[in-house]
Amino acid sequence: MIELNSVSKSFDRVVDNSSLWRKAISRPVTEKVTAIEELDLSIKQGEFFSLLGPNGAGKTTTVRMICTLLLPDTGFCSVAGFDTDKDARAVRRNIGVSIRGERSVYWKLTGRQNLEYFANLYGIRGSSGRDRAIEVSRLVGLEEQFDDYVEHYSMGMKQRLAIGASLIHRPSVLVLDEPTIGLDPNGARSLRKLLRESCKEHGVTVLYTTHYMLEAEELSDRLAIIDKGKKVIEGEPAQIRSESRSSNLIEIQIAGSVDGEKLSHRLRDSRIVKTVLAVNEERAGTRIRLESESDVSSVTDISSLPQFQGLELQSIELVRPSLEDVFVQLTGSRLTEGGIVQRV
Repeated sequence: MIELNSVSKSFDRVVDNSSLWRKAISRPVTEKVTAIEELDLSIKQGEFFSLLGPNGAGKTTTVRMICTLLLPDTGFCSVAGFDTDKDARAVRRNIGVSIRGERSVYWKLTGRQNLEYFANLYGIRGSSGRDRAIEVSRLVGLEEQFDDYVEHYSMGMKQRLAIGASLIHRPSVLVLDEPTIGLDPNGARSLRKLLRESCKEHGVTVLYTTHYMLEAEELSDRLAIIDKGKKVIEGEPAQIRSESRSSNLIEIQIAGSVDGEKLSHRLRDSRIVKTVLAVNEERAGTRIRLESESDVSSVTDISSLPQFQGLELQSIELVRPSLEDVFVQLTGSRLTEGGIVQRV
């Protein structure tokens, strides 16, 4: 349904524009930046496929090429059997797209007016367009707010409306670029439920980009992790977790709040700590996830570390690798809030 074969894309980035101030005809100094390099993807019909990676990994560039907004420099890209270069019009008829969705709908119109407008753009007019708009409003759970102005919607409702607009013409492929970014936990959960139920029910193929590992694991049939424009692994979530090369993952719960960044640096100096994978501050305290250099014979090996002196350790347990653990092991970095990469 979606095929990318050895696709690469580069851009010119300005590294010095000081000459522009001295001479109007001078050109800025640029350098080539590779956004995507030799990327291969094969997404089957009806599959929910997630593309994971930090900001700058190349997710949005990939989405834009699939949507015909960019052409690859090299390689081949097709959607629903149509070449995104030679048959761009046919590709657009077969896909629904939501890129940063809350900005892709009209806030000064009502939900009804938005959906009827997008139906018209796809040639669904008159009573057919009105009926389809009502049908989609039910699908995305906006029946009660259908005639409210979008400027009064919550961000989650705007995202739902944007997804509704992308589904108005019954596309076989739906492309969503980080649709839950900026949503509160309840709004994100509600949107995931909508996608999981509605798209599966109607057999829609979904390409979903995100930097939230847990979100991808919950939704995906298969996924790929990309970093610096390259694919580092692809497969089913359980399969990817099982391929983790470490069985020495330990999770430690500490009572109260601690300086997580400072403790991470101190733990890296320990003889038995290989990598600090994550430090999460929670209401009940602080949770640390780390990888040891070798098998830990007892919890005493960890609890007796001088780095934990003066801290109240509530629990220490061996854990199964998560997708984020695999990501850290493959890329040497972890993701902070907002998808920002932080080298470990």
